[in-house]
Amino acid sequence: MSRITSAFIGGLLLLLLSACGSQYQADNSVKSDDDSQENQIIFHATEEQDLSNYIIEEEEDEESEDDVPYNEDWNYISTLQLERLLDGLPAESQDRSSYDEVPPEWDGVALIDSRPPSVYASGHINGSINIPDSEFESYKDRLPDDKSTKLIFYCGGTHCPLSGSSAEKAEELGFTDTYVYQEGTPAWKAAGNYFVVDVDHVEEKIMESYVSRDDTDPVLIIDTRTYSGYFDNHIPTAIFVDETQYGNKYQGFAPADKDQEIIVYCGGFFCHKSHVLANELLGDGHRNVKVLAGGMPAWNQAGLPTFGMESSEAEFDVSDGAVDRSITAEAFAEMLDEGGHAIVDVRGDGEVASGMLDGAIHIVDSDILAGEPTVEDKLPSDKSQTILVHCASGARAAGVSEPIVDLGYENVYYLDAAFSLDDEGNFDY
Repeated sequence: MSRITSAFIGGLLLLLLSACGSQYQADNSVKSDDDSQENQIIFHATEEQDLSNYIIEEEEDEESEDDVPYNEDWNYISTLQLERLLDGLPAESQDRSSYDEVPPEWDGVALIDSRPPSVYASGHINGSINIPDSEFESYKDRLPDDKSTKLIFYCGGTHCPLSGSSAEKAEELGFTDTYVYQEGTPAWKAAGNYFVVDVDHVEEKIMESYVSRDDTDPVLIIDTRTYSGYFDNHIPTAIFVDETQYGNKYQGFAPADKDQEIIVYCGGFFCHKSHVLANELLGDGHRNVKVLAGGMPAWNQAGLPTFGMESSEAEFDVSDGAVDRSITAEAFAEMLDEGGHAIVDVRGDGEVASGMLDGAIHIVDSDILAGEPTVEDKLPSDKSQTILVHCASGARAAGVSEPIVDLGYENVYYLDAAFSLDDEGNFDY
């Protein structure tokens, strides 16, 4: 029986004895007999009571001989503690550009995967960087410069020694706040979390050597960008799903087999849509959900093939003559400098709490999509005035532009790029 189980049983017995004082009287006399049973406390039942509900069957020790022994010199972090920590950090990053760097928004925290690169590529905890323990010296430059940064190392579970070994190596470099997530990736998945993959893993899944084999499992790849972006170019075999309509329109696209691998992607590290849909799928019972956090930019940067109009010589107007209302970050900045335009910020309440553009109108995108009557009251009375809509990545702004046009506004445009504010509240791109 483990130490934890023994302690629990002992505590419960004490609780039962103290709670049952009215039914049991203790005789603290010492008993001596031929069997030399000494110093026993004898309890006399004053009335019969069924104690079967309080009997705890002895459980087998959950610890395995293969588990890494407890090390009193290490700081440990549990799955629940890590979930709470990451819940307070953004799932996406406006400034991260590769899997090699810690999300800049994670100020003072770095999550490190100590497993080999090929294993990291096939599924790691979102936001983590890869520093293989066996090649620690070669990869140590990925660690933050600030030696007081909280470093959390993990690997493949309780039997995996890599995370603890890497934590010790980091301490030798002068890092003062290191932790070992010994439960690792098996516990992370068991707790109902998704993993992140990189382009190498997804590339393998679209190759004929994988798709045409009888002994490989099917993989569903989902593109959550705008439909026009999907139509222009997307990862081969990917389907389009609007994450805002998953529950009422696209739920049937998900595999019946809840263990089938599903890979979701969108516009890059800054895009939240893939993370939102991943959580929707987890909530629907799917157990093998992954996100290509680098998204389409990482895929294109790797020079990998795409399907869509941009990869063919044919011409086709997917918009069917509709006005292209997307504008670049440069054009958005120029129009801000011009002035005289209405700016509509459709981010959530929590996002705008950290700052908004001067003079911007805040209307949450869900209110616009729901047709809330208060929306038009907040918009300019002059329906010929140009309206510039933005969110954090361009996706939500794109989704509400046409509904605003339907209210009678002629000149509506949205920022089709990542949006952030600098320390002085100025638009940054």
